[in-house]
Amino acid sequence: MDGISVDAHCRAGIAARHAHVTSGIRKVLMLGLTEQWETALGDRPVMSPTSRVRALGELLRARG
Repeated sequence: MDGISVDAHCRAGIAARHAHVTSGIRKVLMLGLTEQWETALGDRPVMSPTSRVRALGELLRARG
């Protein structure tokens, strides 16, 4: 095998090992994303206490 083929096989093997997201990893990612969302939503009123985007406006009003 030449160097290019070996490199391609190595990358394919790495992708195969890391392409599967377990339920535990998914839970950690969702918790992190939720934390970032809550932080951003809490910081948002500093920029503007309202939003023309209906869903965001409702969330901002509900948070008070």
